[in-house]
Amino acid sequence: MSIVRAFADQDSWITDSATGANHGLSPILEVWNKYDLSDEKKYWARSLIKFSLTALENGIKVDGIYPDPRTDNTVSAYIYMFNAEHGDPQATDFDLIALPLTANWIEGTGLDNDTNSHTGAVNAVYATNTLKWEDISSSLSGAEAYHGHGTGTYDPNSSTMHFTSGEEDLKLNVTTWFNEILDGTSANNGFLIRMFDAQEAKTDAEAIAAGVPTSVTAVSFFTKKFYGRETNTRKQPYLQLEWPGEIKDDRKLIHFSRSGDLYYYNIVDGVYEDLDGTNKFPGFVTLSADGTAIEPYNLTANRVSKGVYKINIGTAQNDLEEALTGVNIALTSSTVFTDTWSVTSAGFETSEIFSFNPTLPQRGSQSVSTSNYHIALPNLKYDYEKGYVGKIRIFVIDKSTKFQTLTGSSTAMNNFIVKNGTVQIREKTTDLIEIKDVNLSYDSEGNYFELNTNNLYPDVEYKVVLKLNIRNEVLILDFPDKWNFNIL
Repeated sequence: MSIVRAFADQDSWITDSATGANHGLSPILEVWNKYDLSDEKKYWARSLIKFSLTALENGIKVDGIYPDPRTDNTVSAYIYMFNAEHGDPQATDFDLIALPLTANWIEGTGLDNDTNSHTGAVNAVYATNTLKWEDISSSLSGAEAYHGHGTGTYDPNSSTMHFTSGEEDLKLNVTTWFNEILDGTSANNGFLIRMFDAQEAKTDAEAIAAGVPTSVTAVSFFTKKFYGRETNTRKQPYLQLEWPGEIKDDRKLIHFSRSGDLYYYNIVDGVYEDLDGTNKFPGFVTLSADGTAIEPYNLTANRVSKGVYKINIGTAQNDLEEALTGVNIALTSSTVFTDTWSVTSAGFETSEIFSFNPTLPQRGSQSVSTSNYHIALPNLKYDYEKGYVGKIRIFVIDKSTKFQTLTGSSTAMNNFIVKNGTVQIREKTTDLIEIKDVNLSYDSEGNYFELNTNNLYPDVEYKVVLKLNIRNEVLILDFPDKWNFNIL
């Protein structure tokens, strides 16, 4: 899995128990329902949150460095918010819904979560300093300017989550909403996060409409709290784009009569560039064995990411939908296999020839293999600027590999390629996981992963933790004083 994050740039919480209260700078966001015995009335608290999406949108629509969820159904967008422990009665067995707001609002500067002494927008009545929620959307109040409120039905862009213990973190799929943001058919005004009508019902009519007993109108569902963007912890809320972005280039791992992926990387002045926008490879690929082309010819290659294209030798087809069935076992007498990538449009014509050497699958052994590897991250630095995006190479040496003399004074040993492995980024001091289980990529030179410091917090020391599955052995590699780095 690959990820990119957009952190919140506005958040607050509001309550109808203090309609003028503002909590825009509060480090904690609250959602609750409480029945007040003193006035025999039920009150709610709701959270509002908005994410800064400009860089993410540009990365998709302008720069093409992130996949587009509108055309790639492997890409999803999620809201993440993190549970804040507290001493109030904990809400349990409840549901939260995130509803896209249809009106803009101002965060405000309130800090007082205890006595609600700080006032101003945003609050339960005012969205901005001059506009009430009811002035924005059909006489609706209390941040109810969201799709579907007037009919009691929720917009399909909303997202829900059930909480059992109440201490769970929140993860909501908002891909449909995000796609409309990319299309320009919806505006990014953020979300209202509240409990379901079944918990918020204050009148018998509301309870009946929600399909729950009228007695719920006097029931407290108590408090759920999240860390806000002003938190002094590394638990800020964010919107995260997720997709299976790992590169698994099998050029050095292909077996006869087996499938495998071959990649083409279009790099200009050290930067990946598309050959034809976000379209497929503008030409064709031909495989050959000892100089003789393997049918069918003119195979179609697909775009994987910016400047990166691939074919699968087990499923590749040409324009006539004739399929390649893999490198046939009958060709084991061949010694040289090549893949020719011919660009026939995109403003120029060129052909580049690469090679690969299929092997027979291992069928047996007279001994047991044991772990004997040396693993290094040769280009990992200690200091990185915020905004750095680059690939960190993982150098794996199988120490049982025999050295082969090339000259009188040099030897050669191949970098071992791990087909299944993950990387985690953890805080060095606390060992808390910040980036979880990203699949490792590999090419003909070995394994690597992408480090994107936009997903991390400045002034925090992190470390790299690897989990490698090699020959059915799982290796956990954690060297906090060796594979550590800092975000400036």
